Amino acid sequence: MISVLMVDDHKAMLLGTKLLLEGHGMHVTVKHSGTDALELLAKQDFNIMIYDLKMPDMNGVELAKRTLKLKAEAIVLIFSGEDLAENYNLLVDTGVSGMLEKSASENQLVTAIHMALEGMVVLPLTIARQLRLPVTGQAAENEKEIEPLNETEVNIIQQAALGKTNKEISETFNMVQRNVEYHLSSVYRKLGAASRLDAIRKAIHHQIIKSK
Repeated sequence: MISVLMVDDHKAMLLGTKLLLEGHGMHVTVKHSGTDALELLAKQDFNIMIYDLKMPDMNGVELAKRTLKLKAEAIVLIFSGEDLAENYNLLVDTGVSGMLEKSASENQLVTAIHMALEGMVVLPLTIARQLRLPVTGQAAENEKEIEPLNETEVNIIQQAALGKTNKEISETFNMVQRNVEYHLSSVYRKLGAASRLDAIRKAIHHQIIKSK
């Protein structure tokens, strides 16, 4: 049986959630303050703790910090009617396993508990959509914005991709070879390419030209 400790100063909300979870076979203990919760945690273990974010004596962030200091492996969810996005960074730094809005459905709450117990992070979709990891390596290169190539530059790099030399390209477009070299240098700069082959590869990747 999953043992749950819920802490919320809103007694009606707490009682309603307790009955809901007990209907799913969980054993739920409730406390109305962070101080009372910490006293209980010093004597008893729970599978998961669910804390309200805003409470008068001790907010959910501080209670989570103290809980994790007392029990490093504790699984803590923050359950709040406040805008969780505003507190996201603070909550992540605290080390909680996730956060859930009080407007969540019965199924969402029960699912969130099971997810957290399986070692998964619980986040509302509205917050998850705002998150981005730092992009490095090839992925960072792929995301770089490039300066647009003009029509002449596109035509020249397309001919280069077909394997033509600068001399052959100059004959194709009836221009002096020096101008071809000038346009290729511009292409390299705009694409951030280090070589002819690199410029062709990047032009294909950015769909500026078609591969052979």
